Amino acid sequence: MRRPEYRPGTHFPSGTTVQPAGPGDRTVWGEPEMPVDLSPKGALIRFLHVFKIYRIADTGVVALAGVELDIKQAEFLAVVGPSGSGKSTILNLAGGLDRPTAGVVEVDGQDLGRLSDDELTIYRRDKVGFVWQGTARNLVPYLNIRDNVGLPLIAAGQNGGRARAMELLEVVGLADRARHRPGELSGGEQQRAAIAVALANLPPLLLADEPTAELDSESAERVLSTFHDVNHEFNVTIAMATHDLVAAARADRIVRVRDGHLVREPHSAGKVDDEGRVHLPDEVVQALWGTELEAEVHDGSVHLRPKTERHVAGKRRGGEEKS
Repeated sequence: MRRPEYRPGTHFPSGTTVQPAGPGDRTVWGEPEMPVDLSPKGALIRFLHVFKIYRIADTGVVALAGVELDIKQAEFLAVVGPSGSGKSTILNLAGGLDRPTAGVVEVDGQDLGRLSDDELTIYRRDKVGFVWQGTARNLVPYLNIRDNVGLPLIAAGQNGGRARAMELLEVVGLADRARHRPGELSGGEQQRAAIAVALANLPPLLLADEPTAELDSESAERVLSTFHDVNHEFNVTIAMATHDLVAAARADRIVRVRDGHLVREPHSAGKVDDEGRVHLPDEVVQALWGTELEAEVHDGSVHLRPKTERHVAGKRRGGEEKS
């Protein structure tokens, strides 16, 4: 079946057969007819009207529908949205794990749709670090942490793996756990070790898919602090997919995905104005609307959380006694 002609704003009819561009087909469906500048100053990643449609039996499931997104060099970006919204698909495309059905995904000047499978393997090895939600997916269980961090260097044919591994473990605060295996670490320590593994080849891009989903709040905070530290120390671009608004608030910028579309691109997660007021993002206000909150000031930041039932009940009892 002939591929339908693509133009910006095209809607795919039900039953359309869509095949992603592969190594044998170097023409990316949806590529502009005239040459365009794909590398604006400061943008490491560009999504140009990107569609991703998965074929399930006779049904086409649209994961991304015309996404336009630029991610700047050294930016810490949070991609938020409910399950199935398309946020993980954005990471998979940027990481070279999947190919777009239409449109262009460009990273560091390379159109990923034009790369062969072997070229994509080299791209993932040299240009991308991955941190996954499941801690077991990030680390080899029978190797100690130092050897886990050194493994990508061996795969790349580089020397000095142990020295580099210890330097990275020092950065993520795990130098004293270097000889421990993953099963001997807490969930938060495993994720911090995974960040060190992801940075072993010093890639310009770090992709994290729900990295705090399986962690308690204290461990999650340490992992997010580690992301913040490596973002500044190594000048690495971080794109993190999450449904956790608290985690997203640690990023430089938040983009929201719903039903395969970018809903909006706020420029900040919440800033303090000259009068000391904090303007929260709309999604945070909606999530907390009608909830009685308590605030805690800690290490220069303000933490808002719902009041516990015991606290609220105690307050009510105290009011009843006074009356």
